[in-house]
Amino acid sequence: MGRMKFLWGDDAYEFRPERWLNEDGIFVPASPFKFTAFQAGPRICLGKEFAYRQMKIVVATLLYFFKFEMWDSSREVRSRTMLTLQIDGGLHLRATHR
Repeated sequence: MGRMKFLWGDDAYEFRPERWLNEDGIFVPASPFKFTAFQAGPRICLGKEFAYRQMKIVVATLLYFFKFEMWDSSREVRSRTMLTLQIDGGLHLRATHR
């Protein structure tokens, strides 16, 4: 569902975050029924907001304490189409304390 062309257009397999912006660059939320991870409606996952909050806290903490850079800056990053977006071959990073 996350990459169905009839929902997202012919470029459904491309990473294109601007698809959620209008002509003025303002975020336009998509229907929650388009995302399979937490579902939507009366039986939505009870832990959805908790999971989002926890992800934001972990990322903010990591970015506060560490500086990240590509292990091999000449390597091209490619993604694989799965249920969720996956980096083909992994994403090897070097983390250094700030």
